[in-house]
Amino acid sequence: MYFGSMRAIRGPLGVAALAVVFLVPRREAARPLVLHGPDRQAKELVGLVWADDGGRLSQLDESTLEPFGPRSARIGFAGTWALERPDGRLAAIATTLFANDSKQVVRFVNLRSRMLVRRTIQLDGYAWALLWARPDRLVAVVSTCCDGRVAIETFDTGSRKLVSRREVEGNIGTLARSPDGLVLLQTPWNAIGPSRLDVIGADGSMRSVALGRVVAGATWPQGESSDPLGTQREPALAVDPDGYRAYVVQPDGPAAEIDLRTLAVSYHDLSAPRSLLRRFSSWLSPAAAAKGLDGPRRTATWLGDGLLSVTGSDEHAVRKSDASIAMGFDPAGLAIVDTRNWSIQGLDPGVDTVTVADGVLLTTGRRLALGQQTPTGMGLAAYGADRSLRFRLFQGASSWVVRAIGGRAYVESGIGQESVAVVDLGSGAVLDQRRGPLPTPLLDDAPVG
Repeated sequence: MYFGSMRAIRGPLGVAALAVVFLVPRREAARPLVLHGPDRQAKELVGLVWADDGGRLSQLDESTLEPFGPRSARIGFAGTWALERPDGRLAAIATTLFANDSKQVVRFVNLRSRMLVRRTIQLDGYAWALLWARPDRLVAVVSTCCDGRVAIETFDTGSRKLVSRREVEGNIGTLARSPDGLVLLQTPWNAIGPSRLDVIGADGSMRSVALGRVVAGATWPQGESSDPLGTQREPALAVDPDGYRAYVVQPDGPAAEIDLRTLAVSYHDLSAPRSLLRRFSSWLSPAAAAKGLDGPRRTATWLGDGLLSVTGSDEHAVRKSDASIAMGFDPAGLAIVDTRNWSIQGLDPGVDTVTVADGVLLTTGRRLALGQQTPTGMGLAAYGADRSLRFRLFQGASSWVVRAIGGRAYVESGIGQESVAVVDLGSGAVLDQRRGPLPTPLLDDAPVG
C-alpha cells in the first residue's frame, strides 16, 4: 500500500485504516525492526520447575531449559512475580499453596541460594502484577476476592505490613511496565466508554489522566441466569521505557500518546487509501477468553526506535435459535506502526500473537469458525529485522510460542498437544520434541498485558 500520494483520513474512522493494512502490504521501504531477545536482570538463569503440587525454583541450562542442581522448597501454584531492584537477588512471587485457594500470598526467595524467606505477605485476592522497584516497597495490582474489583496494595517489605490500599474505580483493561512503575488502562465498570491511564509509582502512588477519545471496556447484560452475551472493546497498550511514553492504539479512532512524566496527551490519526477505508469501515477485532464475548481486542509490543507491533483477534458470538451461543474468532493480523510519522505497514494477515526473540519476530495466529469445536491456525512464522519472512513451520496448525530464549523457541502445536517443538531461531530447524511442562525462567519481572 502506498501512502505518499494519498490524503490521510481524519475523524472517528482514522484508525480503522489499521485493519486495512493488516490485509494489504505496503510497498515503500520501511525502517528495520529492533528485535532484541528478552531483557535479563537476574545474574543466573533460574526458573520455576513445575510438578503436580506446584513449582520449585531451580537453576536452568539456558540452551536447553533443563533444570540442574539443588531445588528450593515447594513454592506452590505461582502466578506473577517481581525481582528486587537493583540487583535482582531476591524475587517476590504471588502464589497459592493449594490450587483452589481464593487468595494468594507473596513468598520471597533468594534466587542464588534458592532459599525461601519464612515471612510472607497476604493479598486480598489474586495479583495481576507485582512491582518491586523500591527496596522497601512492594506494590501489587490485586483482583480482590470475590467481586472482581481491582485494588492497588502497597506493602513494607521489611515488616510485611500493608502501607496503603487504593481501590480502582473502574476495570483494568490491560497493563504495561514502565522502567520504575506500572501503567494501567482503566475502563468503565461493566460499560464501554471513555477510558483513562493510571501510572503506578514505585511507592504505590497513582497519577491519572483522562483519555476522552479512547473508547474501551466490556459490558455484560445484568440479570441473565445463563450464557450471557457480552461485548468488548480493548485497545492495545505499550510503553517506550527509554522515552517514558505510553501508546494506546484503538480498533478504530485515534491513537493516544501519553508522556508518562507530565501526563500530557496527544492524539494521532493513522492513514489509509479512502477506497480501502470505505471497504473495511465496519471492521471489528480481537479474541477474548470469556464465554460469549463479542468484539475487538488489540495487543501491542514496543519494538524500539519508535516502532510498535500491533495485533490481536476478532471474537464473534451469536445466539442461535435454540438460545445457545455459537462462538468463533479470527486473527486481526500484524501491523507495524511507526510513531515518528504514524504510518503503518501490514506484515501478515494471519497473526494474533507476537514474540520478540533473538533477531526474529515470531508470530502465530488461530481461527475458529462459528459453531466449530477445533481451531485452525497459521502455524509459526518468523520475520527478520528487514521484515522479510525467515521461515514458516507447522502450517495449518493452531500453534503458540511457550518460551523463546537462548536462540531457541519452544512451540506448542495443535497437531500434538502433549509435546513442545524446540526450534532453532537461526535456521528454523526443529531440533527436538519436549514433553511435560516447561520451566518458567525468571529473567526479569513477570510480563503483564
